Amino acid sequence: MSPQRIRLGGAVLVFLLSAGTYIATLQPSVPFWDCGEFSAAIALQQVPHPPGAPLFLMVGKLFHLLPFGDPGWRINLLSALASSAASVLLYLLLALVLERLWKVPTGSWVDALHVYGASAVGALALTYSDTVWFNAVESEVYATSLLFVAAVLYLGFLWYVRADEPGSERYLLLAAYLVGLSIGVHLLSILAVPGILYLVVFRKYGANPAEATFRNARYVLLWLAIPLGGFAIVYWGITQWLPALLAGDLPFRTEAREHLIEDSPVVTLMTLLLLGFLGWQLYRAYRAQRAATALALSAFFAVVLGFTTYAHVLIRANSHPPMNENEPTTLARLISYLGREQYGEAPWWPRRYRYDDPYYSQHYSKYGVWYPPRIERVQRRDGSLVPVPRWHRINLAGELRYLWEYQISHMYLRYFLWNYLGRMSDVQDAPAAGPLATKRDALPYNYDSGYADAFPVRFFGLPLLLGLLGIGFHFGRDRRTAWVMLVTFLLMGVLAAIAQNQQLPQPRERDYFYVGSFLVFCFWIGLGAYGVTELLRQRLSRLPALAVGAGIGLSALAAPVNMALGGWRIHDRSGNYLPFDHSYNILQSCERDAILFTNGDNDTFPLWYLQDVAGVRRDVRVVNLSLGNTLWYIRQLKHKEPHGAKRIPLSFPDEALESEDSPRALQPEVGPAREVSIPVRRDILERFTQDTAILREGRMRFTFVGMPWRQEQGRTLYLFRVQDKLILDILQQTRFERPVYFAITVGSDAYAGLDRHLRLEGMVYRICPVPQSSGQQMEAIDPTVMEACLLNVDNTNAYHTEPHYGFKFRNLNNPRVYYDEVHRRLILNYRTLYVRYAMYALEQQGDSAKALAVLDAMDRFISTEQFPVSYWFAYNLAQLYQRAGAAEKARHFALMAAKAAELVARTPEIAQRETAVQYTNPRWIAAEAYQLAGEYDQARLVLQELLAEYPNEPTLQARLGELTISQLEAQGKYREALDTAEALLTRYTHSASETLRSMVPQLREHVVRLRQRLGLPEAALADTTPAR
Repeated sequence: MSPQRIRLGGAVLVFLLSAGTYIATLQPSVPFWDCGEFSAAIALQQVPHPPGAPLFLMVGKLFHLLPFGDPGWRINLLSALASSAASVLLYLLLALVLERLWKVPTGSWVDALHVYGASAVGALALTYSDTVWFNAVESEVYATSLLFVAAVLYLGFLWYVRADEPGSERYLLLAAYLVGLSIGVHLLSILAVPGILYLVVFRKYGANPAEATFRNARYVLLWLAIPLGGFAIVYWGITQWLPALLAGDLPFRTEAREHLIEDSPVVTLMTLLLLGFLGWQLYRAYRAQRAATALALSAFFAVVLGFTTYAHVLIRANSHPPMNENEPTTLARLISYLGREQYGEAPWWPRRYRYDDPYYSQHYSKYGVWYPPRIERVQRRDGSLVPVPRWHRINLAGELRYLWEYQISHMYLRYFLWNYLGRMSDVQDAPAAGPLATKRDALPYNYDSGYADAFPVRFFGLPLLLGLLGIGFHFGRDRRTAWVMLVTFLLMGVLAAIAQNQQLPQPRERDYFYVGSFLVFCFWIGLGAYGVTELLRQRLSRLPALAVGAGIGLSALAAPVNMALGGWRIHDRSGNYLPFDHSYNILQSCERDAILFTNGDNDTFPLWYLQDVAGVRRDVRVVNLSLGNTLWYIRQLKHKEPHGAKRIPLSFPDEALESEDSPRALQPEVGPAREVSIPVRRDILERFTQDTAILREGRMRFTFVGMPWRQEQGRTLYLFRVQDKLILDILQQTRFERPVYFAITVGSDAYAGLDRHLRLEGMVYRICPVPQSSGQQMEAIDPTVMEACLLNVDNTNAYHTEPHYGFKFRNLNNPRVYYDEVHRRLILNYRTLYVRYAMYALEQQGDSAKALAVLDAMDRFISTEQFPVSYWFAYNLAQLYQRAGAAEKARHFALMAAKAAELVARTPEIAQRETAVQYTNPRWIAAEAYQLAGEYDQARLVLQELLAEYPNEPTLQARLGELTISQLEAQGKYREALDTAEALLTRYTHSASETLRSMVPQLREHVVRLRQRLGLPEAALADTTPAR
């Protein structure tokens, strides 16, 4: 068989293994995070968050049109196939370097196995890399972006080996065009540009890394000006400056964040003339056969041509789809969209720069003293003032420590080690797992997970070792291309992490940013496999077949097989419908034409998907409060009617919603709490109260507050965010003629003072015109809605698009389905709903049978093996079952609580992560739970352990006495129980401990009950008055 066919066969094998893996583990519907947003944008060709991904949307639409499978699954399939193609291109790149660049023979089948086997090892290591696999099974841009990176690198090396052939420039031009196209997916491929330009420098100018010193000006020019200049032209010149110049703006801003020149026809004309001049120079260069100039200018225009996919953003924005983020309907707005101005700017220095949000600044001190800046007001052209920070004092040591410990070590090196060393857990901020990590080491991160058996994921350092050997082998064999890959690795890895200047804490893990660097490391894994096999061939020169088979086989076991076995369980999303079901449950908790406040990505983007793609509850207007701080979003809420849904009535004038830079713009403000009164029709009020005074007044009254900001003259001043004003205005304009809700995932800091007016209905809190609680937050529920939602569960794949109460909990009782921490966090929301309704049935309705039905439904639909409950929650469940008369279930959960509490108590590492420890000693709960389960001896042992730790604690002494009395009663020894109780009563009465004396009334009542049970008179208690 010819080497070409073997190489092709290897490529096919890599693709089939990769695609088979990804399709088998693909999420069957919409995933969490930005996937719901992108999937909805793909389906209707909408405008997602800045800076957009127009090419991704267009290609994704082809997958959405496939005539089979769930729409979410079809869009996810794009990532699976893109990642598989990236692995194939890495395989071809490795084969190209070994076969064509290093001239390794492939004539015999042994030689072919050596080259192509090593290439397959590297490619499949990429397939099974933790981050790549995660991206490959969901509808995010990073898998497709990785494909572009692989394609650009492959074309660059293909040109490198064929540079002397006529027409080889077409590979560089195609690479340039792909870089331009890739901007329409993600900017990652731009970071491959310096590496490709180094290939040009090495191939055409003979530069050698060993000769590059600053004493040689020529090499300084070649090494710095060409690669870095090319990167600057693409990243700044094309993606940022060119659109600004065409819009008439100079792309440089003043400290007031204004362009030096704005909306100038002269700037636009000069830009067009410059493009024309460059085109003319390109023509002249081709005519004069100035190859280098012609190639450079052709590459420039190829990138620009690829970049024109952003015309899609302008076109679709002007069609006004339901999702039209930032409304980039003009070139000027497109510039803001491309520049991600909505998210603000991250300066290079200082590293800790978020002075405007205590959420971030409170974490800075752990890295050293942090000094907030002085804020100065800088005047803009229109006379308005903008705040500008002046960093007058910077702790250099603290900044450098933050840079190294958090931004480099935690936010990049940890991710790198996840991929090639292993990981302790799937919880956020979990560390990497070393070769000797044990289950005991991983327990503090996984004790409360039903998937603790999957961790630690350990690769025993073998993929890492193989990659490091590959780096050494690469630099020893070919320093030029090794330098190219090293530059690419650093730019897409640690240098990208530094440039992003990420702030602590992050809402999620960010390893997906660095897939390009992981691709380069897998390239080195492939070279490591080749090098190891080469060493074996030298040692076993008489047995080349055995040496190659052993070398490739061992390398495959060390890297891709090892990584596949270790990672399959935690990357298998088949059967995971939680994002769809969670969003469906929220929407179907609402009445028709509702207004629903949400807050984060995961309670908004999947809802958009359900409405736009699945057509579920399009009558509900979803109002994301984070976006509710932006004027373009409020303007859309006021004027748009997506899918025919009703507009949201708002009183804000349009001129206040035009531009954040306008002096008339709707702005946050600081001030005291305000008393608000809203007129409400009597017939509406009658749905919520029969209080005649409230009905007669006909008004809703509450105290409107924002975020506590500062104290001034003994009173609290609040920051009233734009989102707070939005909530208030919606209530004032709707006057409860439309139902208004908060999703239960919205934090209480967003309630704007409405806490007492909230009533739980399914997975939403309805805002009611009259108070629903007397002080305890979230006491009120609607039992009719709760029963319909929680007990009318439909776990089929069918769903209702119109209002229909009834939840979905698909596969939450299927141990074969894996859920990571992001998904597991939501399970507590579900369980809390069931517990609240069960408590309502017990306390308000006195219906034990209903309470048992509710609790049993929760236990049936949501597995405690998959999703273990905390010791505190399990103890509460045991108490509820006991009150409802289900002794066996009460005992079951009590023992569960006791064992969980003892695990926390005897494991300090777990206790540090368990929030309930802050409020109650877990041993105390263990003792209470053992007693509830009838395990009195176990309860006594736990209390004695506590007493040994706190020997002077009277409460523990009293608790041991109570335990003895309860045990005697349970054994039917009432006389002995009475004797013990009376002895304790006498001791407590005359005790010097105020704590023990305070227990006398309760103990006296207990003695009375025991005497009554035994038929004894109560007169004997007369001498037990507490001593004073």
